[in-house]
Amino acid sequence: MNPTIRRTTVSLLILLIGLLLNQAPSFADELVSWNSNEGISRLEQARVKHDFYALTPHFEGQSNKVFCGVASMAIVANTLRVDRDATDIPLDESRISTQERRFFPKGDWSPFFHRYTQESILTGQGKTRIEIMGAPSDSDSEGDYGMKLSDLDALAASLKFKTQTTYVAEDKLLDQTYSIKVKQHLIDALSNNEQFVIINYSRKPLNQRGDGHFSPLAAYHAASDSFLIMDVSNTFQTWVWVESKQLMQAMARIDKQNSRGFIVISEDS
Repeated sequence: MNPTIRRTTVSLLILLIGLLLNQAPSFADELVSWNSNEGISRLEQARVKHDFYALTPHFEGQSNKVFCGVASMAIVANTLRVDRDATDIPLDESRISTQERRFFPKGDWSPFFHRYTQESILTGQGKTRIEIMGAPSDSDSEGDYGMKLSDLDALAASLKFKTQTTYVAEDKLLDQTYSIKVKQHLIDALSNNEQFVIINYSRKPLNQRGDGHFSPLAAYHAASDSFLIMDVSNTFQTWVWVESKQLMQAMARIDKQNSRGFIVISEDS
């Protein structure tokens, strides 16, 4: 090839690549830590963020590696039901032994709060604690540790919550109308002060370590078209902003037979 033509071709390629990079939004397909400068800016600018402030006082990391669904449910349940005068949430007396309690004041005083814990929230209906740990069940002779979206829905129902469960279909994501509808469902739920969202997704499309996971969704930032995931695995993952298209792909990943998705939880009034 003529040296002049080669130099011209290379120059044009460099120019074209530069134009493409400049046209791509800086936030595309990137996870943004919630406490980074960009993450803080998004939260400040977001108009849909009520759930972030409602959930934060009740946030707790999952107590073990298979309790992401349990921890997410405990956070949401406490957000919906705990108040100063709450007495109808059962006390979890497992966290302080009888021997330790003998040093407390006598009488009716109790060291326990009326709030859900990751132990007490498992009602015994639906998937049991031992089955979450991987023990075989009548419906699954091989055992399956953790929870599926249907298991979380059953747990919410056993706690007398109203639920709306959505499975995100991977084969429909190319349909823009479908994707917009699913995204709007999430935004509408986050915009409703009486509803809270727990997402079930695979970490792999987010380029995170691990696979299936549950966590509450906390906010939406329109300018970057991103959602804030309040990750309950906070020992090795921070809370992150995720672009909506990437989140849809993560929720569409198959968990055994069905896709993943999300559940909208509210009181059954």
